[in-house]
Amino acid sequence: MSGATWADLRGPVSINGASGQGATVATGQDWQAVVSGRLAEWERNPRQLEDDGIVAPSRETIQRAADIARELCALGLAAPQRVAATGDGGIVFARQEGAFFSNIEVMGDGSAELTVYRDSRLVSRQRLF
Repeated sequence: MSGATWADLRGPVSINGASGQGATVATGQDWQAVVSGRLAEWERNPRQLEDDGIVAPSRETIQRAADIARELCALGLAAPQRVAATGDGGIVFARQEGAFFSNIEVMGDGSAELTVYRDSRLVSRQRLF
């Protein structure tokens, strides 16, 4: 899938198991920074994200986001330019590629959705799993 963008994703993304149980290893430096940096930091201390009325992602949600990051890396897709907690227990990855702006949101229930906008207009919304 080399040269592909997030906007090219179609259908469910196959996750290769839970973290530490045969999951693929992210090899790209940018993806590694997401998995070993921000997500690992949140997993060690998810309470750092809590604020008045803000729900921090659970360890399970953080691990699911890491699994998705590893899979997208294995597909040869570029790493997100931004990673943030959503405030309702989820995590969002965001990437701008030309006229396309894409979000992958991992919800607190473990599901994930890709939304793609072109020139600020929604062109695609799909469940990744």
